[in-house]
Amino acid sequence: MSKRLSLGVAALALAVPATTVGVGTAPAVADERTTPTTVAVPYSKNMPFSAYPTADIRTRESAWRGFPLRHPSGGRFYPTVTRWANLVLAVMGEHRIPAKYLPGILAQIQQESSGNPYAVNMWDSNAARGTPSKGLLQVILPTYRAYAKPGFRSSHYQTVPYTNIWAALNYAIDRYGRGKFASWNRGHNQGY
Repeated sequence: MSKRLSLGVAALALAVPATTVGVGTAPAVADERTTPTTVAVPYSKNMPFSAYPTADIRTRESAWRGFPLRHPSGGRFYPTVTRWANLVLAVMGEHRIPAKYLPGILAQIQQESSGNPYAVNMWDSNAARGTPSKGLLQVILPTYRAYAKPGFRSSHYQTVPYTNIWAALNYAIDRYGRGKFASWNRGHNQGY
C-alpha cells in the first residue's frame, strides 16, 4: 500500500461518491503526482483480500493501476480486456481468489469475448440448443442462473460485467476447483 495514502482501500471505496462508483478510483489526494479525480491504488500480486477493491452491478470498466499485466502466452492483453482488470480483481476478492491469478482470468476473457461484455456466441452447440453463451466470460443462461450471486439470477443480469464475472468464477470453482485458475495462468485457456 502506498505510504501517501492514509486510508485503507476499503475506506477509499466508501468515500467514493455514488456517481463515480468504480474500482480503481478514490478521492483525490492533494499531490502533484495525482490527477484531481483519481488516485492510483497500488495493487500487488500478493495483496491481502482485505485490500482488494470493491464493486457492484454499477461498476464499469476503468484504467488498470496495479501490477504489470502480461498475457500468459507472453503477449499483451487487448485494451478492451485490461479495462476490466479492476472489476475482475474485485470479484476475485469476493471469491477469495489470489490476485496472482488475474492474468489467467483476463486471458480467458480475451479468448471468450475479447473484452466485449455484450458478446453473444451464436455458432456453437449451446447456441444450436437455444442457449447461447453471453458476456465477458461467455456463460450460458442455465449455468448463469445456477451460479449467479444471490439476488441476481434474472437473465437481465447475464451480460452485466460484474454479475457475469461473479457467476463464471463461481462456476469455475465449483466445477473444476481453484486449480483451474493456475491452469489459466499457465496459458491453458480453453472453453470451460
